[in-house]
Parts: sequence; C-alpha cells; structure tokens
Amino acid sequence: MQNLYIKNGLYINVSMREKSEDFYMNAKLYISKNNLKYNIEYIKDKIGNRNIIAMVKANAYGLGDKLISKELEKLGVNAFGVANVYEGIHLRESGINNAMILVTCVSAGDEIEYAIENNISLSISDIDNIKEISSIAIRKNKIAKVHIKLDTGMTRLGFNKDNIIINFTNILKYQNIYVEGIYTHLSCADTDIEYTKEQINEFEDIVTELSKVYGFEYIHILNSDGTEDYNSVTTLDTHVRVGISMYGYSKNMKPVSKLTAPVIHISNIDKYAKVGYGGTYIAKPNTKIAVIKIGYADGISRSLSNKLKVNINNVECNQVGNICMDMMMVDVTNVDLKINDEVTLWDYNNNLKEIADCSNKIVYEVISNLGNRIERIIE
Repeated sequence: MQNLYIKNGLYINVSMREKSEDFYMNAKLYISKNNLKYNIEYIKDKIGNRNIIAMVKANAYGLGDKLISKELEKLGVNAFGVANVYEGIHLRESGINNAMILVTCVSAGDEIEYAIENNISLSISDIDNIKEISSIAIRKNKIAKVHIKLDTGMTRLGFNKDNIIINFTNILKYQNIYVEGIYTHLSCADTDIEYTKEQINEFEDIVTELSKVYGFEYIHILNSDGTEDYNSVTTLDTHVRVGISMYGYSKNMKPVSKLTAPVIHISNIDKYAKVGYGGTYIAKPNTKIAVIKIGYADGISRSLSNKLKVNINNVECNQVGNICMDMMMVDVTNVDLKINDEVTLWDYNNNLKEIADCSNKIVYEVISNLGNRIERIIE
C-alpha cells in the first residue's frame, strides 16, 4: 500500500511530496500579513485602551483559523472568539495556548467537559445552562470560565434585562464557576443608529447595575461595525469583538485575501460548441477555452456561472458555461497562457464585494464557504 499523507483534505503520495511541495496543482488562498497588520493597527488606534477579541470562528471566516490566529498573536492579540468548543480545541492544538478563547454559542454535554479540560470559556444564556456547566465542573473538580450573554435586541441568545438582574446573584452562587465576562451583540450597527444606541444604553445599564456587586474581567459589546462607528459612544467595555473588519472587508480596511486557481487544460474550438453542463454557453468559432481547477465544491457559487470575471496574466476574462463541482471554464481567446498558470478570482483590491453582489450573497458567505481543498498561504 502506498504511503500517503493528508494535504488540504486530500491524500497525497509521500514520494511525490518529497520531490516538491508544489507538485500538486490546486487552488490557493493567499493571506497578506501586511494587510492584516494594517487592519489590526487601525483597530487598535480606534479603540484606545480596550483590547481585541478576534473572531476566528468558521475557520477564521474561511481564511484559515490556524494561520490567522498565529499571525494575530504576533500582533499582540491574546483573545479569540469561536462558534463551538471544537473550534476552540483546534486552536489549542494549533499552539494557541495562552490566549483566552470564548465560545459564543450555547454548549452542552461533552462540549462543556472538553471546554473545561482545554481552558476554553463558555457563554451562558439561561439558568439551565449554568446549572449544567456547574455540575460538570464540580464532577471534574475544575473551574469553568463563563461569559454571560445578554439579549439587548438581537433576539437570538442571552438573558434579557429583567431576568439577568433577578438571577445574577444566584448565578454567582453556583460552585466551580468563574464569571469571566459579560457581553451582548449589536444587530443593526451598520443600518440603524437609533436602535444601536438603544442596545448600547441597555447593555450599559445592566453592566452598571451588576458591577455594583461584581467586577467583570471582560466586558464587550462592539462588533466590527460597532467598533468603527460607536467606539466613542460606549464607556464601560474593556474589549471589542472584530471579525470581518479585521479581514479587510469593511470601510477603511485592507482586504487580506487573494484567491487563485491553476489552469489545467487548454483547448481551441473551431466550431460552435456548447460549453459545460446544460450547454448554457455556445462558443464562437476560433475560441480558446481554459479549464480552471476550482468549482462550487470549493465555494465558488454556481450562481456566478456566465457572470464571473477572472484575471489571467493581467487580462480580464469571462467565465463561461455552468460552474462545475470541481472546475470551471474560461474564455482565454486573447490570453497568452500555459498549463498551471495562476488565475486570480479575487485579489487584495475589494473586488470580492463585486463577486458577492453578483451571486446575491454577502462577503461573509463567500469567504466562509471556501472549501478545505484550497491551500491557505501566508505571504
């Protein structure tokens, strides 16, 4: 049996690996550490004496949680947000040992046990949740760290104003629990000024009341848009939670990612040929078609078929035919190219926003849907 290793979710022959790390033609997502540094420095300038909780959930929004988190640690970030305990464990296993890691969703059962074992902080949204966490922490004879989540208008998770005021002193009585922080989430920071200010006021009213009997280490409310537009409005918070702005896809920031894929086949067409599934594109005579190794299984939406524009050797080219699961076709009639040339789907300019709009999505969806076959590279 051949000796295999795993690279980007695929099994690769070791003997080929030893010849060259670049032998395998695959899509690549480049991450600019200079742009990431610029964004972090910009955020730090905005927030004054607050600190950053970097949201690296969903594989750092698809960009690569291990790579991104290690770069952020170099930039002085020592707190991270994830969506579940297993994402937190992945960070610990990747060498993020000393930072605070917060799970922002509800956890239960084995997840709680694994969180306690790996020094991962949990969010609590109701009394039953804190009871379960306390019970498991007592059984393991360890302290569970928790952040109280408040619902100030998102209507998703969290205690509302009335029940947290009533229940807070009881929460503090639960054994083997350290209430590390308190937070809420702004739902309309990019669209509704008055509603956002109402959320901020309610949050600060609650924190002011609870702080009469308890001192929180982490107090956080501002997300990416909130950090940009409302950091001068909040007065009690110690941290901001940033995600999409840190990655460069909001105003005043520099995008950190560039996506490329290789040319794997080139063909010349001398007749009116239908291209791809369903024949949705009919090529003109004397057309040159290139096949690019990336498709909807890699996160490039099929809805972009016959609309996407890519760049090959500094020439803008049209994607043609329906995008396939693993490949797409591009009209390269006017391009001088060869096999394995890199095709740029988006670059460090913010043309990713155009791609998102074209596929009727938001940037968050496009990058978080990027598949694990795409190699992530820091440059």
